Amino acid sequence: MEVSIVIPAFNEEKGIGLVLDNLKETLKGTKIRYEIIVVDDGSSDKSAKIARQKKAKVIIHPKNSGYGAALQTGMKVAKYRYVAITDADGSYPVEKIPEMLKLMDKGFDLIIGARTGKFYRYLWLKQPVRYIFKLIAEFVTGVAIPDPNSGLRVYRKSAILPFLNYRTCRGFSFSTSTTIIFLLEGKLVEFVPILYLPRKGKSKVKFIRDALRAGQILAETIVYYNPFKLFFLITLIFLAVMLIFLIGYFFTKSSLVLLFIALFFFSAILSFYLGLTLSLFKKGNVHEN
Repeated sequence: MEVSIVIPAFNEEKGIGLVLDNLKETLKGTKIRYEIIVVDDGSSDKSAKIARQKKAKVIIHPKNSGYGAALQTGMKVAKYRYVAITDADGSYPVEKIPEMLKLMDKGFDLIIGARTGKFYRYLWLKQPVRYIFKLIAEFVTGVAIPDPNSGLRVYRKSAILPFLNYRTCRGFSFSTSTTIIFLLEGKLVEFVPILYLPRKGKSKVKFIRDALRAGQILAETIVYYNPFKLFFLITLIFLAVMLIFLIGYFFTKSSLVLLFIALFFFSAILSFYLGLTLSLFKKGNVHEN
């Protein structure tokens, strides 16, 4: 069994050494042939130096290009059949990689470590947003997704390479986008529970910015594969708001409220037919090709 392990690193000198030590200790004595590729994404600290001291292959981005961009760089130069990814901050249990690789040998295209534990749940502000993204992703794919954005996963290299650059995100939403793409493409995806650990060093995630980017990537992916589902979701939102105004009208009898009811009703109809039209147009192009 062979695996290339890609680790993106941006100012992760506090965690990268421990992660590399844990990886080597985990794989020592196994029959797994491996390489470790650390992509230093424009760090200003000693991340690259520590990785070299630990005998990892180091690729340098001269400036910070994003989490997804670093993964893409590493995946392109990976020489083995399977590509595992993990973070450089020590938050993922790399000891699970051999177990995930055994599942890959059964024919899966992607194995995702679904995070559990108090360190995954402790940020109260992130949980509602995560839950919303999870519900939308499950609505679009029709599959239960325990954790769409986990950073510990193993890809079949031949399965992920066609989607690099032009359809995957260069930022933190790389993981989410590839999860949805693989499921919508009919790839074989499996989830295994993992215990999420406290990170070493400071998080690079900017919550509002990255949540908005994740929403953008999610919308773009849905429109590319199944535009009707996105517009159907928007239609349901319009109808739900219309229902709220309708309830308000029974109490107020206001003509202004009645106007809003009509506005959201026609917006719902427009959204539904726009989604239907785009869906039929896409199917027509597929048949033509």
